[in-house]
Amino acid sequence: MTVSFKKLVIGAMIASLALSAGAVLAQDNSSNDNTNTNVPPVTSTVKKTIDLPCAAAAVAKREAAVSSAFSAKATAIEAAFTKRASDLAAAWIITVAKDRNAAIRTAWKTFNASAKKARTTYAKTNNAVWKTFRTDAKACRASTAAEPMGSTNDANL
Repeated sequence: MTVSFKKLVIGAMIASLALSAGAVLAQDNSSNDNTNTNVPPVTSTVKKTIDLPCAAAAVAKREAAVSSAFSAKATAIEAAFTKRASDLAAAWIITVAKDRNAAIRTAWKTFNASAKKARTTYAKTNNAVWKTFRTDAKACRASTAAEPMGSTNDANL
């Protein structure tokens, strides 16, 4: 529960107690007919009702988006490995050592840049997916406290 929600609940409880005490003090003891219509009803705190189908749909949407983002990352990494293999194969047949070493360094530099871009794109997409999920879950009145906020968990994949 958030701090403001806790304050709201505590405030409602105090107001409820005050109304109850006022109602008891305001009763006329000379009449035992229990038909005092001037006593306001005692109110209780409002319980938050979670829209479970909505929450389940939000989780399904999140998981599909995370899976899609991971597949895109895997595809990009696989393409980087394929290009690295091709570039290194071409580099190792160069007979001039200086040119061969430059081609090898370029192959690795290109690979590292491609892999980094894939990881960065995945991280940004993953964070956006989890941000959307938190918004969707809130609209469903669902707490995400039990979720380990996988934007950090999923980022380590």
